[in-house]
Amino acid sequence: MEPTDRELMSRMACGDGEALAPLVERYYQRLYRIAVSYLRDRDEALDVVQETFVRAYQHASSWNASSEVAPWLMRIAVNHAIDRCRRRKRGLALMEPLAEGDHDTRVAAEDPSPERQVLGREVSERLGQALRSLPDTQRAVFVLRHYQDMSLEEIAQTLGVRLGTVKSSLHRAIQRLRPRLRELRA
Repeated sequence: MEPTDRELMSRMACGDGEALAPLVERYYQRLYRIAVSYLRDRDEALDVVQETFVRAYQHASSWNASSEVAPWLMRIAVNHAIDRCRRRKRGLALMEPLAEGDHDTRVAAEDPSPERQVLGREVSERLGQALRSLPDTQRAVFVLRHYQDMSLEEIAQTLGVRLGTVKSSLHRAIQRLRPRLRELRA
């Protein structure tokens, strides 16, 4: 029988480096999807995931054993993604849209035509620009809700904020995105 997340965290808190590998296997893809949805950059997302697991190992002893491991890891990943965005805003000017293959393949039931592919890239680029214009908390809430299909309660737990804060942040994010994306519906 495989050890639980809590058992693995307890082992890591005692210095057992072998306990990290099963957690990486369980959560790597989920954390990567969150990071790439937030950052819209594969390499940056990979760095965020790696930093997340390094930090989890380094701070395993400070993890609250009464809390769940998954939201704790997601919170670390989101915080690292936010930090990277802040650093990028200071230094970088342009971001590229997601490359083909960096999204969930379940979205497309059939291969789109070249015209639809170009339109999809344009929409993705505009959405990325609109998301980058949001304040960090609003962007994190929007990404976790609409890209990761997390419940409002899960988002609150992941980000360590109250449910009311999640609701108001999501509402404000949608209100800010709506005018910027209106032209996409035409």
